[in-house]
Amino acid sequence: MSLFRRRDRGGEPATRLYYASDIHGSEVLWRKFLNAAAAYKAEVLVMGGDVTGKVVVPLVEGPAGFHVELFGQSQDVAFDDVEEMEHRIRSNGMYPHRMTSEEVARVATLEEDAKEEWFADVMRETFDGWLALADERLDDDTRCFVMPGNDDPAGVDRSIEEAAKVEACDDRVVEFADYTMISLGYANPTPFDSPRELSEDELYRRVSALADQVESMDRCIFNLHVPPYDSSLDTAPALTDDLEVVMSGSAPKMIAVGSTAVRDVIERYQPLLSLHGHVHESPGATNIGRTLCINPGSDYHTGRISACLINLRDGTVRHQFVTG
Repeated sequence: MSLFRRRDRGGEPATRLYYASDIHGSEVLWRKFLNAAAAYKAEVLVMGGDVTGKVVVPLVEGPAGFHVELFGQSQDVAFDDVEEMEHRIRSNGMYPHRMTSEEVARVATLEEDAKEEWFADVMRETFDGWLALADERLDDDTRCFVMPGNDDPAGVDRSIEEAAKVEACDDRVVEFADYTMISLGYANPTPFDSPRELSEDELYRRVSALADQVESMDRCIFNLHVPPYDSSLDTAPALTDDLEVVMSGSAPKMIAVGSTAVRDVIERYQPLLSLHGHVHESPGATNIGRTLCINPGSDYHTGRISACLINLRDGTVRHQFVTG
């Protein structure tokens, strides 16, 4: 499938980049992300954060199989059918974990920090399998950058660093095809107290420290998980202190939830392109000064991956939103 011409008359060939974010543990979407390199003939893949899920589903072993509670329903699964059930759980962004009833009882009594550590270990087992799949699927000419987002636990970093075909980019400067990309997976404070949040002042300091290392903003890409404040890419329902949606009449009250620091650094440095995720409800593209800012949004729970296909050529950028 080719949505852009690869080369116009004269000038440099285009570099094609495929960007997606916020797949939240869906193995189906991870496979689609990897397949995008061949499907769209993209030389560069960028996953912009929030790659892991948030729920472990115990498969409790018994004499005749496993007992599982999924989507509010209890069911028994025969030994021969357990792999199919595990696939179903992973496809919905959750982590199946075979356990004895004694282990379930032990985990239930753990202190909160120990429980989080146990979850991170279970998550990493699955995530390491994802990275091994990338080793199988990606050819040597494809650059694949992955960073954690605000919802991702600490173990994700270590796995990415140890991967063969996937490259870490969080909080660093990377280069490809005469373009420079700076990345940061942290968000400004959220109502959910997620693992990777920073004050606006610290966000500004981190991003500007990276941007100061870039020689030319004409060929620079900002890969920042959180979108700029009040940009139309950051509109989400307002929440109460109890995390209930605030209603305005019969519809949710929508507010800007992006980062003022991210907006400030974009306005100051004016990179060629700025890529964002984090706010699922606000897909779109907008310009802040000369910078094209993009958020493809996320419908991860539907099994469809929302992404943006980007052509970079001669310091210019063209984009097209794609869903698969």
